Amino acid sequence: MGLKEYIQAGASLQRDAISITTNADGSGSIDLGSAYILYTLHTNQTCRLRLYDKEGSVNDATEQSRGFGNTNIPDSIALVGDFTMSIGTYTLDPLLYAVSDKPLAKTTYYKIDNALTPPIITFHRYLLENSSVSTGSRMNLPNIIETLSPTQRKTGTIASPSVPKTYLLVSASVQNTSAPIRIRLYNLVSALTNATEQSRPYEVESQTTSLIVDAVLTSTEVTHFTPKIIGANLQNMGTDLSVIKNNFLMLAGKSELYYTIENLATSGPTDTVTVSFNVFSLED
Repeated sequence: MGLKEYIQAGASLQRDAISITTNADGSGSIDLGSAYILYTLHTNQTCRLRLYDKEGSVNDATEQSRGFGNTNIPDSIALVGDFTMSIGTYTLDPLLYAVSDKPLAKTTYYKIDNALTPPIITFHRYLLENSSVSTGSRMNLPNIIETLSPTQRKTGTIASPSVPKTYLLVSASVQNTSAPIRIRLYNLVSALTNATEQSRPYEVESQTTSLIVDAVLTSTEVTHFTPKIIGANLQNMGTDLSVIKNNFLMLAGKSELYYTIENLATSGPTDTVTVSFNVFSLED
């Protein structure tokens, strides 16, 4: 289900503001909606604020002790944002997306540090989901399944009506292997035959604009994307603005997923690897 179908089903999606008084120091939960875009924050006193999609993340001992600016965040931590704030309003750029793992409870988890008294924080948001209408926008992309020997790399395309044309990447996981697996998703099929991109080491920045995500996954835990990543298929969108304007309904992307998968192990068995992506659909 995309946003258009969601609104047609009766969902009321709107921009609004919610103010809460948090703890002065510690953690808790708040109702900010089951899925939303966060675009500004306001606090009435100095504090550090962290927001999470999952209760286990806010209670994780390593995450609780992590200093501000330390980006060594475990893959399992579903962090929405980490802010250190003085009194005032903060505009978020880029915007942050939250998708609660408890949509019916509409729960966002928070941790407050460095506040002398309980701060009043105002969240300006745009709702993406009304869970009383439907949670059908939460879905898994079709699994990527490939047999890979150590160091082997393969490319492929999944064409399926169940692939949203636009979506938020929420999390990913890999099964059936103990090897680290590198997975890349693209919005254009031409990236699969781009020799420079295909041979690019993980630590080298991509020069193609069609890359959606480049991640190394292990089978030990679910990887949560922080911040969440917008994926879109642009295969038949074109680059001529006049053509796009005149043919907008025709040039609307495809329900396809383009990927490169690579076994980063240098030795070991050949495995039939399965990679799963959990997404929030924005467009069917």
